[in-house]
Amino acid sequence: MDEVMPQRFRMPLVIQYYGFGDPSEHVESYRSWMQIQSATDTMMCRAFSITLSMSARSWFRQLKPKSIGSFAELSRLFLTQFIYGKKSRKPTTHLFTLKQGSKESLKDFIARFNEDTLLVDDYDNKMTLSATFNRLRKGKFVFSIGKNPPTTSAGLISRAQKYTNAKEFSNSRKNFQVAKQSSKEKRSRNEELQSSSKKLDDRASCDRRLSRRPESKFCSYTPLNISPEQILLDIRAQKLLY
Repeated sequence: MDEVMPQRFRMPLVIQYYGFGDPSEHVESYRSWMQIQSATDTMMCRAFSITLSMSARSWFRQLKPKSIGSFAELSRLFLTQFIYGKKSRKPTTHLFTLKQGSKESLKDFIARFNEDTLLVDDYDNKMTLSATFNRLRKGKFVFSIGKNPPTTSAGLISRAQKYTNAKEFSNSRKNFQVAKQSSKEKRSRNEELQSSSKKLDDRASCDRRLSRRPESKFCSYTPLNISPEQILLDIRAQKLLY
């Protein structure tokens, strides 16, 4: 493994492994980066130590010189050494234990379902599709896909995303209409209050004007024996008015 690194070789952009966490994820990430650069098996072995730190690098240094014949062998030893950090995998049947909660949105359930899908050891598209469909809460979306079932889990997720987007858009329009109606009712109430307040002010002003009128000199008067019309006729007959 004395192959010289090419001048255009770029250091792998892989997060360093410190001796804890899933070693298989680290190996796969490193392998993908090196394959992009068309690295040889020898180059992959030599550059691997660059991605290790702390206890992982100490382990690498303890390897006997020229004891590794291939990267496959190196990665196998690495995975065996740090196997305690590997994530436990679950069978595909685990997906059938998932269920959409009574108050869980379709968006949240699909996200949770996808996260658990990544933990499944032997991914099977048909079984995943069946598990997703059967664990959804009954409703409009289930009725919709029941009429035209998707053939892949990716197709189901795409349908769920479109349904979620449409529902969120509908809710936003509904909230806008409610807010608009509330604003209109509030404005109407304010106008009514202003009108009532103006009427009260007008009445109070009228009362104040009446209260300022001069009081009469006499409080009582002698009742008339004849009608006011007859009095006027008598005054006219006696020529008291000119």
